[in-house]
Amino acid sequence: MRVPGALFAARGRAPQSESDVPFQEILPLRLKNTVSGKADSGSDVACLQEMGQLFACLKDNEFTEKYCSKEINQFQRCFKCYMDRKLEAKKTVNQGIVQPGSNLNYKQLNKYMRRYPNPV
Repeated sequence: MRVPGALFAARGRAPQSESDVPFQEILPLRLKNTVSGKADSGSDVACLQEMGQLFACLKDNEFTEKYCSKEINQFQRCFKCYMDRKLEAKKTVNQGIVQPGSNLNYKQLNKYMRRYPNPV
């Protein structure tokens, strides 16, 4: 009697023996002492809710701005608050103030890593 292949597939593939595949260290297994700043340069979207309300109002009023003054003022207020927060964050980064437990940018992380480097 022939056994169908589906019965073997239910159990999955047999694990490979570790002695058959030896570990080869290509790069050293330790972290670098620096962090790149590529991830911090992502786009930051501000006031998306207010912008959506403004565009909806403009669309309803055939893009006449005088009927959407409330939405325009809300968007401008939100954007001003966003720019103020961004300026404050930039000032603290430039001063070199490191606040433990908060989200650190790459400059602050590099400063920490210089203070506590990985052993060679």
